[in-house]
Amino acid sequence: MEQYDKNVTVILEFLVAENFSSSVISMHRLCYKALRKHLTEEKILYSSDAAYRWIDDNKACWTYRQHTGWKHCVDQLEDVYANGLILPNHLGARGSAYCLLSETLKAELDDFLDNGLITPDDDRYRITCARFLLYLQNKGLQSISQLDYSRLLNFHKDDYHKSSISKDVYEDLIRVFLRYSSDRGKCSLGFSLALNKLLIHQIVEIPDAGLLGTTPTVFPVISWSIIERFLQEMANTRYNDTVLKSTKHILTLYYIFLDMHTFSRTEENLWLWFEHVKPFLGAGWKQHRRSLCQFLHYLKTGIITTSYTGDPSYVPPVDRLPAWASDSIHSYLALLEREGWKKSTITMHRSCCIRFCQYLQKDGINNFGEITTDTLQNFNRKDIHTTPEGKAAYNCRIRCFLIYLYEQGMICNPYLHKALPTMSAPHTAIVQTLSAEDMAYIWSVDIDTLSPVGLRDYAIVCVGLTMGFRAIDIVSLRFENIDWKRRSICLTQEKTGKNIALPMPVKTGNILFRYLRDGRPESADAHVFIKHKTPFKGLHRCVCAKALKRFRPQADTYRDGFHVLRKTFATNLLRGNTKAELIADSLGHSTDSTVHKYLSLDEERMRQCPISLDAIGISLQGGVFHA
Repeated sequence: MEQYDKNVTVILEFLVAENFSSSVISMHRLCYKALRKHLTEEKILYSSDAAYRWIDDNKACWTYRQHTGWKHCVDQLEDVYANGLILPNHLGARGSAYCLLSETLKAELDDFLDNGLITPDDDRYRITCARFLLYLQNKGLQSISQLDYSRLLNFHKDDYHKSSISKDVYEDLIRVFLRYSSDRGKCSLGFSLALNKLLIHQIVEIPDAGLLGTTPTVFPVISWSIIERFLQEMANTRYNDTVLKSTKHILTLYYIFLDMHTFSRTEENLWLWFEHVKPFLGAGWKQHRRSLCQFLHYLKTGIITTSYTGDPSYVPPVDRLPAWASDSIHSYLALLEREGWKKSTITMHRSCCIRFCQYLQKDGINNFGEITTDTLQNFNRKDIHTTPEGKAAYNCRIRCFLIYLYEQGMICNPYLHKALPTMSAPHTAIVQTLSAEDMAYIWSVDIDTLSPVGLRDYAIVCVGLTMGFRAIDIVSLRFENIDWKRRSICLTQEKTGKNIALPMPVKTGNILFRYLRDGRPESADAHVFIKHKTPFKGLHRCVCAKALKRFRPQADTYRDGFHVLRKTFATNLLRGNTKAELIADSLGHSTDSTVHKYLSLDEERMRQCPISLDAIGISLQGGVFHA
């Protein structure tokens, strides 16, 4: 190996003397060191065949740049072995990559350098873009218009850099050139989007044969402007930056996929592609899926929806039933909707009908005409509920469905529904209210320490405690319901439809004002209490129970949840010597009979109403005290 070392020294000294760059010298040194190690391990002397065989054997595991560069080093070593010096044809071009470009590619690059840069003197663009175009030229391309995704992805893989930072900088500059070329109609916009370190490793190539053909659900052409408009609509809906970035990421990948397969604009191919890219998305794949569902809805309706869960494979329970059952349920629910029933009522009817039809399916019934009184009695016996009242409520709605089926001619017996009982034994429950300690704890909260959400929840609790509104009325409260000058709130109760107007306590008004000033997000929504995350719209009534639990952790012990505040409000009025009629009006009740159940909680005045034992014939003689 002595001759080998001498020849290597000749080459390295020549490179230093000719002022070759340090990177070139380093590449030669690494190549010759690796080759010497290979020859030593194989226990063979240097030969042309051995050197080139080593190069070919490692082609698959080396990058393009390493393979071509080290092959060039072996060519020069062969020249020194044969001639004692490096031949001119193996010295390589001493000029820049720009000088090696064809006239066509050079003209395209010059156009960009002259017209596409904000700072024309920035020479980094000429160096990086010339390097990129020279790679394409060596691959047989004569113009940027001939670029395709396969060559672009190969360039990313083959382009060698000492550090990932250097590679990122080069590709950022090349993307500017590709974007300029796409604006001039010379190449696809997708190329400038794909050459991105955050995206390129997630781009999947699916053979055309693996995609589904044209179906009736073909989308219109999806341009980048449509995606940008969708993202702007999401921003206007006040989605946070995390969701916006995630949505842009997945839609960019989808745009690139469509650009690679122009015929694949179908919903089936979308989810086929998503299954391929899903392993690369990490733990956030569900959010990406949800964004795609929102985008599909936007393409079909032009509206941003916030209610999608993002599971395209989800089948509603009603659609899992046989057609004879699901079709009837759909038509029945449509009738309820036309009659103006509330969404919550229709949801309850849907749940009851599905539960009933699922039993029929398990019982082997194939149409409603096969239902008998025995069927209904067996269903009633096997249908388990937590409370008798809940069972009666379900049966009542199933009876309505049976009456509808009779009207539609699907069952023959007009009295069949009476086989399903809808009664439950009455019961009396002890009224639960907040204790004095609970109320003292709530009023001791320091609102200066509360977060915006905490301030909202505290205002909800205070309104419920001091004004007795139901949870549904609090979350439905609008700005127009509050009269700040008269310090009152006037609203129409959701449950009864009755209008009530109550004075607003000063403390409650101050807390409500504090929330509106310091806690409530900016939103055009008319509701006083809104969500603090996108979309900034009205709340569901269940938030009220969670608000009470925030300030009374033992709130779970209260059977009625948030409604305990309404009962506490009524009890406090009663203890304050308020007349029963006025209490009923404050609660929005039509009669004062509902107030009677609170009488037992007024212990102080209950002691003033004892019954004389003598009057009912009970003697005080005898017993422990009269022995």
